[in-house]
Amino acid sequence: MSRQRDAFGGGHLVATFALLLLGMSALILAQAGTGEVGLRTLIRATARTSLVLFGAAFTASSLRSLWRTPTTGWLLRQRRYFGLSFAFSHALHLLAIRGLSLVLGDAFEIDAVTLIFGGGAYVMIALMAATSSDRAYAWLGRHRWHLLHKVGVYWSWIIFANAYTARAVMAVARGTESLSYVPVALFIWALIGVWIAAWARARRAHSQAAVASAL
Repeated sequence: MSRQRDAFGGGHLVATFALLLLGMSALILAQAGTGEVGLRTLIRATARTSLVLFGAAFTASSLRSLWRTPTTGWLLRQRRYFGLSFAFSHALHLLAIRGLSLVLGDAFEIDAVTLIFGGGAYVMIALMAATSSDRAYAWLGRHRWHLLHKVGVYWSWIIFANAYTARAVMAVARGTESLSYVPVALFIWALIGVWIAAWARARRAHSQAAVASAL
């Protein structure tokens, strides 16, 4: 089973997701058009595909530490490729936003905070994708590589959490937006919940080992 799963991994996994994402984008634009409605639909769709792929990469290590199964083992081995697939999905998301800005012209507005922090997230995603190789790891060194990817990952999580949590709260409190934002926001917070659970387990194991060694 593990060999079969690994056969569908690496570059093949990235290529498969890329084709699916391109197919989805083409289908959305074919059905909804290349105007404002179609581009906004594509923006929402690619935001969600990016989140799912990001979630797989974000929780891979934590899930493996919590449940040592063939599936979590495969997920951990493919974490890099889920990350690259996330970067591809978010590149399509950025292209859709750029397309919308061209369609709307002067009517397209983006506030400074979103531009700075959202734009910064794109820079970090690009840097993480560019350094997702053994050669880049060796060139940067373990400490700098881990620092870059840790900052990029948590920056991305914060951007997702801020965007969807605000919309979910508004949907519940005012009823002004679709309630579909609520399960997405819960998914985002579940990701950090998995990370906290894994961290807590590792902390307990370390404490128990320290006590045992002191006896």
